Amino acid sequence: MKRSIIKIRDLTFKYQENIIFDNLNLDIYEGTFTTIVGLNGSGKTTLAKLLSGIIRGEGYINIDGYLLNNFFIDKIRRNFSICMDNDIYFDTIRDCLAFPLESLQYTKNEINITLDKVSKKFHIDNILDKSLEDITQSEKNKVLVAASLIHNPRIILLDNTLSKLTPMDKKLVLKVLKEYQKDYNLTIILLTTDLEETLDSDKIIVLNKGSILAEASPKEIYKDDLLEKIGFNLPFIVKLSHNLILYDLLEQVYLKDKEALDKLWP
Repeated sequence: MKRSIIKIRDLTFKYQENIIFDNLNLDIYEGTFTTIVGLNGSGKTTLAKLLSGIIRGEGYINIDGYLLNNFFIDKIRRNFSICMDNDIYFDTIRDCLAFPLESLQYTKNEINITLDKVSKKFHIDNILDKSLEDITQSEKNKVLVAASLIHNPRIILLDNTLSKLTPMDKKLVLKVLKEYQKDYNLTIILLTTDLEETLDSDKIIVLNKGSILAEASPKEIYKDDLLEKIGFNLPFIVKLSHNLILYDLLEQVYLKDKEALDKLWP
């Protein structure tokens, strides 16, 4: 069984008198791709801030064997990348990607080799010397993910980072993330409101008003209309599967278009 690389125990947090989490318990397992979904107000962004150490609650959070506190925060941040859709302030894309490596005291040669490899993976090698003002929003968000992965962290958390990618760029970024998961045992945590982004994950955790409403594999989560009932738009292939099940054309929910088509027209 995989070990729990992030443990949250009895986590309580409130803004003034507004309770966001009340004794939340959660495990994220090493080398897995976990998607945490929730509508606005569910607590997703608050959870990201708690995991990053920006804000503190009661209870405890353990990340990769270290208690999340001021003493261990620097050790944690070496192996735990937080990727948010924030403004970035560097003269060029090259500077943005080089910064994490410089902070870890990579040599100039190591920086150049790593930067070349990662930029090609993300198809941003042709914009390295451009300024951030000269690239598209989708390219910017690809850079954010690349910068978060460039030093090979053990864990990456993406807070709505994929939402502004073009469909083609999103497909590429998800492919690269899955490669890192396979090749480097990367633990991926994706926070999103877009259920289309959940289909490649190993587990979906549904947050609703600060509590875990459901926690299971995508196939289990999408067997019924739980997410639709709380206000989500289901992924197209899931909706299609549900409709075809009603007409006895399919026997189960499919998460990939090709698998559904192969079943319908073998």
